[in-house]
Amino acid sequence: MEKLSSEPHLDETTTMSYAILRETLQHGILVGDDDSLDKIVEINSIVAVKTSFGFKFGLRIVLPEEADLQFNRMSVLSSLGCALYGRKEGDKVRWYFEGKEETAEIIRVIQPREDTPLASRRWY
Repeated sequence: MEKLSSEPHLDETTTMSYAILRETLQHGILVGDDDSLDKIVEINSIVAVKTSFGFKFGLRIVLPEEADLQFNRMSVLSSLGCALYGRKEGDKVRWYFEGKEETAEIIRVIQPREDTPLASRRWY
């Protein structure tokens, strides 16, 4: 992660976003299996967030090579993805858009299960 944030070609927003992700990873703790883990944003989590731009439902956090916002697949290394990763439902996070600090609230986190089709999930 240190190498990513020190690359000379990264813009200010990306550099600040990577700093947020680095901070999250440095202060992370290992936890056991329980129901509360289902509320933590991780790779393949589906999230609903509220930002100053409005509500966004059904965003799947994915690896960069799988990202495609047309299909609601957001890279974990995107500005908002960096801010959401490792945080839990109900958290308010700071993120950067075009160099400006924004806030987002994590409204809902769903961990997809192979035996439950995405279409059958309900947001509330």
